[in-house]
Amino acid sequence: MTFNVKSKLLTSLAACVLLAACSDEIVNPPTELQDVDSKFEIDVRWSESVGEGADEKFNDLTPAVWDNYVLTADIKGLVTAFDRESGDIVWEVDLKEPLSGGISANAGLVAVGSKKANVIVLNVEDGSEVWRKEVSSEVLAKPAIDGTMIVVRTADGKIFALDSNDGSQEWFYDRVIPNLTIRGTSAPLITNGVVLTGFANGKIAAFNLGSGDLMWEQRVSSPRGSSDISRIVDVDTTPVVFGNVLYGAGYNGYAIAMDLTNGRYLWRQELSTVKDLYVDSLRVYAVTTDGTIVAISRTTGDVAWKQEGLKYRRPTAAAALGDELIVGDFEGYVHFLDKSSGEFVARDHLDSYGFAHKPVVTDDEVILTSRFGFMYVFNKVEDK
Repeated sequence: MTFNVKSKLLTSLAACVLLAACSDEIVNPPTELQDVDSKFEIDVRWSESVGEGADEKFNDLTPAVWDNYVLTADIKGLVTAFDRESGDIVWEVDLKEPLSGGISANAGLVAVGSKKANVIVLNVEDGSEVWRKEVSSEVLAKPAIDGTMIVVRTADGKIFALDSNDGSQEWFYDRVIPNLTIRGTSAPLITNGVVLTGFANGKIAAFNLGSGDLMWEQRVSSPRGSSDISRIVDVDTTPVVFGNVLYGAGYNGYAIAMDLTNGRYLWRQELSTVKDLYVDSLRVYAVTTDGTIVAISRTTGDVAWKQEGLKYRRPTAAAALGDELIVGDFEGYVHFLDKSSGEFVARDHLDSYGFAHKPVVTDDEVILTSRFGFMYVFNKVEDK
């Protein structure tokens, strides 16, 4: 976890922040893995290099899936479309600038954001550039693509709604951010004509997609403590909508459920995370800042179970395949947990460098990318 320190703060404070961010790894060594009697194995259908990996650099370059393509982007600007079945490269293009936010695919378009404050949109069929638009600062989260608009969050707290055809600005929103924040931003979500996103002041807000008008905002985390560091309350997770309920979570705050129409609290549960939630019909699943995996009742907010077997192993955000949750960790293990109990049901080691981004699940396959730029596409094999 890294922090974004504004220029007015002293270098010594920045050093303290970095120390605080790394303290879990220094004081608490990674939990030693216990043996698991795996109930199934995994079959890696194909794996390929996707370019320059993230290593320890922050970015949100999780792969995207569109039709029969798996789309990837690397930190130096290489965007690639792979055939989902074979792993063959369909097209690739070098955008010639470092990328930090993306990759999104929808409505025949691919969108990425760059460290040089550009939003770049490509045609999903051949990788040809549709348009490129400069925004106010680097883009650290994937853009949201609707049929008519692309909505982008920038690192300086702004939202840009851009016409999906030519990149012209439809509307703009500016939110002042605190002096000290975690390096990262909440990716916007578009649903039913509403844009939802979190902010570094600990709030989630809803905007009208067509006009940009603020519909409501609600606090997820409240600053506590006397120092700037202890008062960090970023909401860097992407909101999740299930039915007419919005689920979100923040750093140093809570996991919450809200009425999507007005932002009214339905429940909240104390929790700290910067990783996206996973929600199904029964539970909300979170990976906390110390690596504990928590399952919360979707309707009541009560904790159903906790799994501490991956504490301080920097697990990725969770995804799900059937009855199992899936997370990767910093040593390259893939862990499967029973969604109802939190018990480990399978484990495999795929990569020597560890995993950087949450798994992407589609149909019966799982897609994982490593910190050094290798992508694995695999299935469960029920009969060992």
